[in-house]
Amino acid sequence: MKTICTYHNSIIRLLLVFLLTILLFSETGRTADSPSLLSGINLPKVVKFDAGGGLRAYRIKNEIPMLTLTAAIGYGSLYEGRDDAGAASLLSKTISMAGSAKYPGSELYLALEGLGGRIGFDPSWEQTFITVTVLDRHAEQAFDILASLVKGPRIDHKDLANARALIMEKLKRQRDEPHILAFEKLREILYDGAAYGATPTEETLSGLSAEKLGAIVTNHFTAGNMVLGISSSLRGDRIEALAKKYFGGTRPGKRTAYSVDIPRLYESLGKNAGKVFLIPRDIPQSTIALGTLAAPLGDPEEHSLTVLNYILGGGSFNSRLMTEIRAKRGLSYSTASVVRFRKETGLFLAYAQTRNELAPLTLKLLEENIFLMKEKPVTSDEMSWTRQSLENSYIFEFDTPQNILGKYLFLDYNGFDDAYLRNYIAHIREVTPERIMESGRRLLDRGLVRVVVGREELTEKLRGFGEVVVVR
Repeated sequence: MKTICTYHNSIIRLLLVFLLTILLFSETGRTADSPSLLSGINLPKVVKFDAGGGLRAYRIKNEIPMLTLTAAIGYGSLYEGRDDAGAASLLSKTISMAGSAKYPGSELYLALEGLGGRIGFDPSWEQTFITVTVLDRHAEQAFDILASLVKGPRIDHKDLANARALIMEKLKRQRDEPHILAFEKLREILYDGAAYGATPTEETLSGLSAEKLGAIVTNHFTAGNMVLGISSSLRGDRIEALAKKYFGGTRPGKRTAYSVDIPRLYESLGKNAGKVFLIPRDIPQSTIALGTLAAPLGDPEEHSLTVLNYILGGGSFNSRLMTEIRAKRGLSYSTASVVRFRKETGLFLAYAQTRNELAPLTLKLLEENIFLMKEKPVTSDEMSWTRQSLENSYIFEFDTPQNILGKYLFLDYNGFDDAYLRNYIAHIREVTPERIMESGRRLLDRGLVRVVVGREELTEKLRGFGEVVVVR
């Protein structure tokens, strides 16, 4: 019965996507210069314009009378180092509580409630997003509110203290989760405590003063380091006029970028690849995580690594890790692999959770299956279902005007044109088993960093994999 329900749900989902496609990509939404991202489908036109002072903005037509207005600021966790880890999250939380000079504290939320609107603060790896959503008829107020948060955010000492306490409490809860602990330690080792490896602690959060957060605002909340995304049913000239009216006076400034010293990180990887880092916890189940540095976004190997990862552990129940570790042997309920590409760097990791006594066997199987990707060609069946799955699921990334707009904010931050999106399926189709092996060798020949969260008695059993470093 469960299988039948799952099948029916899949059919319903496909029908919904078909209907969305008709609604979103109908003749009324097409223009002569709409980019054809998928074969036979023209997406609604996304218009880029200058909101004044070098502030880049993108707008898209939405048939629903609702305005979604987003400011994407070039500052996130990858900009942090060992001494200021957690700054992006703390800044975002503080502004969400303190508001702006014009809409301080609770007045911000009272204003939005009066409009029936919503606001969201989302610090990510590379950008901080502030999004306001209201009915179109309240567009003027929405632009005013968001512009006030970008141009005059408050860094109130009391709200900063409250924000810090909330984030610290969240960190304590997360550190009780073995898989989060394992992933954090893996990233910390791979990136030497900076960028992907910048792990917030009570010490780093306590060292982030109002003055330091204010300096981040001064350096990063600028016209050149920010981009607006606007989805609305209002006329384009009306949207552009509002953007220039409220954001035209945004502080000038250039784009800022985070830095990653890749040669130094590869040198560090060489020193740590032969080790197992054990984080002792008196728990019945171990979490095993293995990882290494991957190619950055836009690298020629991005698509072959995407296919590699999908076959290895990203493809749900069809993946090799699921088949070999869970289905055949019942060693782990949760196992997968992940590859992430960012502007300046990339990350590959694989993981499994299993009983402590099965950790050595599970680690052995993880490594065997990972390294097999560079030693033996994948099968034609694996290539076929992976291509079909990646191609068929690509449409879901464009299922709403807001998601389409988000893609253009992504392109803007990374300095790509829309060919990056248009050519995705073609690049996936070009991947061959030989290319997967070549990319696998470049990814894996420098070795993997291994992290295990489990009982300390595992120390002796793990020595067969290399030097065991116990991390207290």
